[in-house]
Amino acid sequence: MKFKKNLLIAATLFTAMPVMADDFSVGAGAVFNESPYRGYNENVTAVPLISYEGELFYVRQTTGGWIVWKDAKNELSLTASWMPLHFDPEDNDDHAMKQLDERKASAMLGGAYYRHESWGSLKFALAADAMDESGGVVGEMSYFRPIRMERLTLTPSVGVFYYDESFNDYYYGVSEKESRRSGLQQYTASEAVTPYIGLAAKYQLTQNLYLNASAVYTVLPDEVKNSPMIDRDDSFALMTGLSWKF
Repeated sequence: MKFKKNLLIAATLFTAMPVMADDFSVGAGAVFNESPYRGYNENVTAVPLISYEGELFYVRQTTGGWIVWKDAKNELSLTASWMPLHFDPEDNDDHAMKQLDERKASAMLGGAYYRHESWGSLKFALAADAMDESGGVVGEMSYFRPIRMERLTLTPSVGVFYYDESFNDYYYGVSEKESRRSGLQQYTASEAVTPYIGLAAKYQLTQNLYLNASAVYTVLPDEVKNSPMIDRDDSFALMTGLSWKF
């Protein structure tokens, strides 16, 4: 199995999972992903599932947060996260794409604010590239609402991501030098907003064992899909796995 690290997996698959205080769980799962990059086929990879919710600190998959303010309806935190979007030309089936430079994953530092109401929860987040790979900024605004039944919790979500020009141009742009090597058209990407919808499910099998599933569908904006590196208009990701709650 090949793992094509994709922003759309890391940034959205677990956004809709419900948050519960003093909750710690670990597990393992598998992700099916349709990569938007040319030369990448659908792929499946194993992933760890880690979740911790404390009074001052949390871990929500690829994001860790330090809570600076929290009450019954509000949560404000400083965040450190891993941005796994990555392009490796050696791991691509397209000859032209093999001539491009590598795009590396990076760490992000920023903040997040949650507002919880009876009708659902809102999330606002902003983070910047801490390793200066792209030098970019990423923002998120989303809505999600857990629907709790006896053993099953369903959490639909909808949201948008904002990517600035530096971020998009690093991951989707084609420089003049790359264009000469590969034959692909030179391309400079600008800032963009990417909408998505998702659905997460959590089913209690036993007192401590849970079955998890999460699906996300993303519509790629023109600034991304017009890149010669991209051959799709949308992207879909599905995660399933088991976790043990302590």
